Amino acid sequence: MKKKTSLSEQIHDKIMEIIIQESASEELIFTESSLVEQFGVSKAPVREALIKLCSEGILNNIPRYGYSVVRLSEKDARDIIQLRLILETEALKLSYEDITENHLDDMKNYLDAYGEKEMDIWQEWEDNIKFHTMLISYSNNDAMVACLRDSMNTQTRIFAQLSFSKNRSFSAAMDKSAHEQIFEALQNRDLEKALECLEKDIISTTVYTN
Repeated sequence: MKKKTSLSEQIHDKIMEIIIQESASEELIFTESSLVEQFGVSKAPVREALIKLCSEGILNNIPRYGYSVVRLSEKDARDIIQLRLILETEALKLSYEDITENHLDDMKNYLDAYGEKEMDIWQEWEDNIKFHTMLISYSNNDAMVACLRDSMNTQTRIFAQLSFSKNRSFSAAMDKSAHEQIFEALQNRDLEKALECLEKDIISTTVYTN
């Protein structure tokens, strides 16, 4: 049964959507009163959502002014890539022997559905998150899965912030064939090749300056 989200969690997610959609704006400021009016709710869930976003390092509370978005840098982008390389390759090494035909069937079904879609870059990124989350879930390590989700959510913010800024973009090299190559290597029981393809796929999602 899917866990129901609380009102504060829903508001948290809505604020995150706004942050991503308007992340290029240097003037993005949230106030408790404006969010209460915007979402038509009481102060309590809005305050809870803002406190959580501050604890996650996403917002910064400026007394008597509001909540500003913490800006992310290209160093942050590089740090996330490094973290993902360590996390995902180690998870694959741990789970490799336990990957079953059912896992491979699930991966193949995903790839078949993915290949039929016409998507913009953001839809491709969302599908990319789904693929990597599915792959790391084979480790049966909830902490690893949660860490990857947090890392890729941070990457989403970095992409949105830097790609919409002047003379900056993020690599559109989320080649659909990269996931297929990882699948084929696992299907052929070639861990070394699977790790090589996984590393290339992670590194491809970089932010750069034109």
